[in-house]
Amino acid sequence: MNGKVFGLSELGQALKEARMARGMTLDDIQDLTKIQKRYLLAIENGEYDKLPGNFYTRAFMKSYAEAVGMDPKQLFSEYAKDLPRLENGVDTVPSRTETHEVSAKSSKWVNAMPKILAVFVIVLILVGIWVFMQKITSNEDSQTGADSANHVAIKKGADLGNGKASKSSAKETSDQKQSKEDELAGQTSNKSDAEAAQQLKLEETSGHVSHYTLTGTTHFDLEITAKQGGNSWIQVSKDSPKGERLFYSMVSNGVNGTKDAKFHQDVSDVKTIYIKIGSAPNTRIQINGQDFTFPNDNTVQELYITFNKAS
Repeated sequence: MNGKVFGLSELGQALKEARMARGMTLDDIQDLTKIQKRYLLAIENGEYDKLPGNFYTRAFMKSYAEAVGMDPKQLFSEYAKDLPRLENGVDTVPSRTETHEVSAKSSKWVNAMPKILAVFVIVLILVGIWVFMQKITSNEDSQTGADSANHVAIKKGADLGNGKASKSSAKETSDQKQSKEDELAGQTSNKSDAEAAQQLKLEETSGHVSHYTLTGTTHFDLEITAKQGGNSWIQVSKDSPKGERLFYSMVSNGVNGTKDAKFHQDVSDVKTIYIKIGSAPNTRIQINGQDFTFPNDNTVQELYITFNKAS
């Protein structure tokens, strides 16, 4: 059995402070990492004997650190004395109950392997058939194109001889081009007018909670990304924190060992959008392509944006 560490370990305390700084609860961490809440609490308290083994303890710590935006390598280096030790590089033997659970899971995988392999073979066969048919179709199309090219005939006539028809066609082409340019210019002008009419007004702010009203537009396109080299925990819900969740995860951009992630959705049909940001300095928000400026320097921010759609 692992030795018990009494009281809060420095490593556990560092993880807890990072979690609280982002306004996250243990339930939030549990949802993100899928690690049971009792194990997360044991890590914060340094009670490693309550975890299923030193190997899993280290793995849980790594997932916890990533969920709160910390670098696991740096964390393990700074608090090496708090890390549970592996015996000869191998985790201690799990309890009989845990061994039984692992064996049961392994048995299920073994029993399922023939079915998985059969599905894999079927998929390979179907892909092979599709590739073969595509190749045949491509060859037929190529042959048809070659035959058509060999039978092209050029007729003599005014279109090629006197140049009048060519000039007329050139004039029509020029007029069509000008018409398209005018149409595009009109669309650009309309878009600029719409963007100019858009207004995001700060109604009130208190602490890290702010209320806004979006008016002057019929469209509400919301994009939340992390700034280069950073990440941030984000929640996006309809109406309130307890409303229907549209996003509940990390956004990341160029962080080693972490896949880039962002939120981007058309929320024009939503009356009020609630956004909670775990690390505002690392977060970029755009509304209909326009950058949003945070109302203060708080790390944790909660935003309510009410959309009054233009008629």
